[in-house]
Amino acid sequence: MSDVYESGQKNEVYTDNTSNNLAYNQNNDKSCAIVTAKTEGMCDQIRVKPDVIPYGDTFVKIPVILAETNITIPVEATITLDKEAIEIKRIKKNVYLTQCRLIPFSQDKKSDTGILYISGFVRKNIEYATEKCISSDKKNICGDIRHCTVKVPFNCTTRVKFIRKPFFRSNPNSQELQYFTDSLKSCDVCADPIIGRNPCDQNFTTTEIFNEKPFCELVKSCITEVDIHKCPVPVNGKLYGSPMEQEFRTFTEKIVIDLTLKVLQKQQVRIDSLGEPKKTFENSSQKYDTSVSECTPCDPVDPHDPWPKEKDC
Repeated sequence: MSDVYESGQKNEVYTDNTSNNLAYNQNNDKSCAIVTAKTEGMCDQIRVKPDVIPYGDTFVKIPVILAETNITIPVEATITLDKEAIEIKRIKKNVYLTQCRLIPFSQDKKSDTGILYISGFVRKNIEYATEKCISSDKKNICGDIRHCTVKVPFNCTTRVKFIRKPFFRSNPNSQELQYFTDSLKSCDVCADPIIGRNPCDQNFTTTEIFNEKPFCELVKSCITEVDIHKCPVPVNGKLYGSPMEQEFRTFTEKIVIDLTLKVLQKQQVRIDSLGEPKKTFENSSQKYDTSVSECTPCDPVDPHDPWPKEKDC
């Protein structure tokens, strides 16, 4: 509903259509940000008592830590941006692993070590400042903040020492059964029958054992780097009041990647189940007996007794 009022001097009518104009602008101005919010109410919840296995020994299949190691990987990368930059403002980095493969049998016959193959990349989102306009006195520079996302690959091979050895079972040899026969006859009707292996029947037994494959878990990553600008040139080919204002497009990174990895394998483990928990006290004050214990009355002490008895009262 619009508000209508009259002017006292010119008898002009004014209409306040602020709400209508706001709705019109929101529907037609697509560049304007629109926020829609509401308050969510709380939901009721009821605590559920978990079901536990009975008391006694239990066998479970859980991931077991085979090794935990810290690996340092040096990497050198050359990055070329899509436009000349004056300054790198920020670089956001994330580490991803594409391969983590364990070879549990080393060539030097050390049963407590294995070879770990690691491959991955560092995702970098580079934010940098560019030159767009220069002041007339050639002392001030304005521009835009751009970004570029690149992937820096890395790979490494290292030896790890097992905390617990991986469990593997190899396939047994295939077995073949031969059958006896004495019914084979040659073309000579007068010859004796041939005795030996029956070539008509064969029996094979093949057994496959499927083992759990070790896998890796990335616990922590730490990246330290140095950026070196290559072939920087003065902005717009001219020096300003300070030679500090230069632009570049290619730079080299010296990166040190520290990774903390866990190597695990699913194994069957025996655990001791405690069963159902004991009944808890509703009131914490009932956990301890705060009542004062009554003491039996002490016998009167005889002042003439040279060896008085010690009392517990």
